[in-house]
Amino acid sequence: MQILHFSIQQEINGQFISLFPTVIKTASEVVLIDCGYEETFEQFRSELAKLSIEITDITAIFISHDDIDHLGGLALFLQENPNIKVYSSTIEKPSICGEIKAERLIQAENSLAHLPEDYRPWAESFIAQLKKIKRFPVNQTFNDGDFVLEGLQVIDTPGHTQGHISLLDVANGVLIANDALVVEEGQLNIANPQFTLDLPQAILSVQKIKALQSKKIICYHGGILEINIQEALEKLIQQYS
Repeated sequence: MQILHFSIQQEINGQFISLFPTVIKTASEVVLIDCGYEETFEQFRSELAKLSIEITDITAIFISHDDIDHLGGLALFLQENPNIKVYSSTIEKPSICGEIKAERLIQAENSLAHLPEDYRPWAESFIAQLKKIKRFPVNQTFNDGDFVLEGLQVIDTPGHTQGHISLLDVANGVLIANDALVVEEGQLNIANPQFTLDLPQAILSVQKIKALQSKKIICYHGGILEINIQEALEKLIQQYS
């Protein structure tokens, strides 16, 4: 099993976007972990090609949670390769499928009335973007402790959203944290704490991650941390205690 990663940097609607997606490659499977925005699709294609992966090679996309920067581009991947299977946690499936309203959309709508007037146009635009996300069936769901591939284990890390998951390469101690953590200036932090749906639960997830004793952490925002991981996690826990 190979864990490959690449960087996406792009300006969308005047906002600079930086993503650090991961792809898992085995002899028979190519699993992309999250798939960016619609606007980043072509850059995903280019960066995957540098890894000798075409869109048609992808066998599955694992959506770590229902946020626009993690599933906004799904429609374009499925349009080009209808054979891609969509994976998610059991908890996130209903919103990813469109059976229920996404937590992020509910949060954005509920906060609108409390925002200063200066922020309302941005918030209304964000809500409109969330409502435009195309929804698709999830082919397979996973729970905490399940294995997606041999050696790749699902770790429930709720807080950012209720059903957020991370993935652990058990043999090598590599954690794909997705949005359970971010790397900022060489330190770990909570991803957008002001938008984290359950901050105390997010900190419990950090404690759970610390117990894994990972040798490398890959974050969807900020990239990789390979040194002083336990110290960085403990510092983060204390910061929010």
